[in-house]
Amino acid sequence: MSDSSAKLRLLAVLSDAQPPHNPIVVNGWAGIAFDRNRYADLAPTDVWGAWLDVHIQNSCPSDAIGIASLEDLAVGKEECRVEPDLDSLRRYWMEGERFLRDHYVFSPSFNWVVRLDQDVTLFAAERDFMREVIDRLHGLNSVMERMTEDFDPGENDLVGLRRFLSDITEELRH
Repeated sequence: MSDSSAKLRLLAVLSDAQPPHNPIVVNGWAGIAFDRNRYADLAPTDVWGAWLDVHIQNSCPSDAIGIASLEDLAVGKEECRVEPDLDSLRRYWMEGERFLRDHYVFSPSFNWVVRLDQDVTLFAAERDFMREVIDRLHGLNSVMERMTEDFDPGENDLVGLRRFLSDITEELRH
């Protein structure tokens, strides 16, 4: 897949909006988000595990996943391909300190995308894919509690983070 095609497909599912604004632009998609700075793997390890397990379950196990940095997409570079496992993602991020840059991780079919910016790791996917992930993580209520704890919006939530978390998970309540 060409880089311009990857960029167009990424932009078709996620805008560049940042919390508290919902970046998911496709109907039928939902998301979960975590404070990337709290985790060595830039999100909870069990979330990555559930995410990659559902990907492997729903696709050909040999399908590599794509990774593209925001800056690489901007200058037209090809995305990288890695095996769909956390060790491969870790190796990619550690090489040349790539973990310091904003990235997208995505499936070959673009039925899911993970956006990693400097503050937030946003997992976004088609509703059915996301429901499978949520089920492996003990349900939506459990995940909502974890996300709320991660972002700690406080009682007054002046920024609107609770609304953001509610907005990105709205499709899961249908």
